[in-house]
Amino acid sequence: MTSSRDLAHLGGSSGPGEDRLDLSESFSFFRRHAVLILATTVAIMAIVLIASLILPKTYRARSAVMLTNNASAAGQTAATQNGQAAISNQLVETQSEVIESRDMAERVVTALDLGAKLSPAAKEDLLSDIQRRVSATRSGESYALSISYDAASPGDAVRMANAFATQFTQWQLRSDQARNDEARRDTELQLEALRAQAQKDTEALQRYRVANNLLSTSGSSLTEQEISNFNQQVAAAKAQAVEDQARLDTALAQLRSGSNGDDVGEALGSTVISNLRSQESELAGQVANMSSRYGANHPELIRTRSQLDQVRQQIQAEIGRVVSNLKAKADVSSQRLGSLTTSLGGARSKLSQNNVAMVGLSELERNSEASQAIYETYLNSYKQLLAARGSERPSAVILTLASMPKNPVSPNLKLNLALAAVIGLGLGILGAYIAEAMFHGLTTPDEIESLTGQQFLSSIPLLSSIGSSKVGAMAAVREEPSSIFTEAFRSLGTSVDMATNGTAQVVAITSALPGEGKTVISCCLSHIYATSGLKTILIDCDLRRHGISRLLKIDDKQSGLVEVLEGKAKLNFTSLHSDDYVFWTLPLLPGSEDAEHLLAGPEFTALLDKLRTQFDRIVLDLPPVLPIAYTRTLASRADATIVAAHWRKTSAFALRAALRRLPEDHVRVVGVALNQVDLRRRAYFGRYDPAYYYKQYREYYA
Repeated sequence: MTSSRDLAHLGGSSGPGEDRLDLSESFSFFRRHAVLILATTVAIMAIVLIASLILPKTYRARSAVMLTNNASAAGQTAATQNGQAAISNQLVETQSEVIESRDMAERVVTALDLGAKLSPAAKEDLLSDIQRRVSATRSGESYALSISYDAASPGDAVRMANAFATQFTQWQLRSDQARNDEARRDTELQLEALRAQAQKDTEALQRYRVANNLLSTSGSSLTEQEISNFNQQVAAAKAQAVEDQARLDTALAQLRSGSNGDDVGEALGSTVISNLRSQESELAGQVANMSSRYGANHPELIRTRSQLDQVRQQIQAEIGRVVSNLKAKADVSSQRLGSLTTSLGGARSKLSQNNVAMVGLSELERNSEASQAIYETYLNSYKQLLAARGSERPSAVILTLASMPKNPVSPNLKLNLALAAVIGLGLGILGAYIAEAMFHGLTTPDEIESLTGQQFLSSIPLLSSIGSSKVGAMAAVREEPSSIFTEAFRSLGTSVDMATNGTAQVVAITSALPGEGKTVISCCLSHIYATSGLKTILIDCDLRRHGISRLLKIDDKQSGLVEVLEGKAKLNFTSLHSDDYVFWTLPLLPGSEDAEHLLAGPEFTALLDKLRTQFDRIVLDLPPVLPIAYTRTLASRADATIVAAHWRKTSAFALRAALRRLPEDHVRVVGVALNQVDLRRRAYFGRYDPAYYYKQYREYYA
């Protein structure tokens, strides 16, 4: 099981006190799960490959059309200057929808005669399928549309893509023609109605004008014109009346002042008075001449004087007529002013009535103007539509026809395999993380020390991982004393001595569960003790498995542990006093499974006390802790207890459970030994185990 520190290393984070990025743990993680990751990736790719080969193929053909600025709408006879902008902003995206529409699919089916023999339901399904397979996309910001069609065969894809392109360009032209024809017909119908309405509104306006005497010329009514004329005439009449009265008053004032009328202005300008004055002057000269020559009674003088008097009388009469004329003229001007004033008042009264009638006139004028404007608008549109007849141009042209596709677009083998590789790699890594998270086996010394609180003692390598040719562990220890396998047991013995300061005479080896390799460790460690000059005895305490007896192939005729405890056999230690290699075994013979009370009782304690006086090292091969109860009793009688754990197999939970059954106040557990460590894979894990560096120092064991 990985510790929290290892999981942190999987992300490449640096440890405490480090200021550099360390990715070695991440690389180790991928290396140890490479098989799972690669297997998952290969499996996903194989599934995708098989599916890609089995699934039906789809071929895609593409044709291209380009929109032009000849698009004509109702009432538009030619392309405008803003035609390009109109296409870009309003038509291009709409044309894509038109190509993918149901109507276009029906046109293609009709043109290719695909639905002639199909039922209505089958034809609907065909149209839906065709509509699903066709697509139109705009090429960047251009006016070109790419029409693609997916089909099961290349020929069908080409035929349908070209059919859509052809029908689209024809559809545009025919749609424009039909739209313009329909617009002309609608405009003709509207024109008749609008013409009648405009005429009706105009007639109503004129009738209202006549009825309310609102006739006008030059944009104003007759009453307004009359008032204007009357105002001008009244003003002139007032001036004339004042002038005439002033002339009369002046003449009368002059006459009242004693004037004979000669100084009256009108008299001065009169030709008659002027002629009479000439005659008066001439006669007065004659009278004066005759008076000097003749007497007062001379007939000629009297006649001349008489003529002079007559002339003077005529002058006075003429002056009287002038004054009378002035008076008459003043009277006429006054009467004319009065008449004009009366007429002006009547006209103003009539204008008030007309103003009231103008309210209705304004409404009728607006109605008439609106009707006329609408009629003129439709008339202009109709003229434009007539001029545009036959001038329609296609608003789209075919750029390229579809060519025969060489490879299918679906399934895309290369793309699918690439995606499968990515997905498989992702799933493999996910599976590796899940496997790592769910794995509870013990792998590194750090895990043992952090998860169990016990000291790590040694890693016992797997024979096959170091290239050993020996079949058994004991054979490897005996025949290859310089191998790393043998050295691992020396390291184990050294770790025990260091943990106990060399006081561990009785060493017990147990495990949490069966199959952890404790018996092999017991035998090999005993051999290492013996070869190092220590008198060693190995006692098989596992009543169920008899592991030492089977591993060392001990003869059944030899005395066993139970027989010694029962007193049926005695041990002969005479050979122990020599300096030769001493490695004794005390096995368990068949039929001794029910002797737990002997091992847990004082008999076994007494035996150990006796053996302490004869041997330097006493190695006890104990049963597993979890299934066997008396293991704890035997472990409490040892000076040091080693707990064996199978590398990456023994669960940390099982090991912790076993250690809790070996309390510190009764059992001296010196640490945990990892067994069956695969040195080829060991490099994929933590770097705090010496076995991690096996490749660097393996030549020492050559």
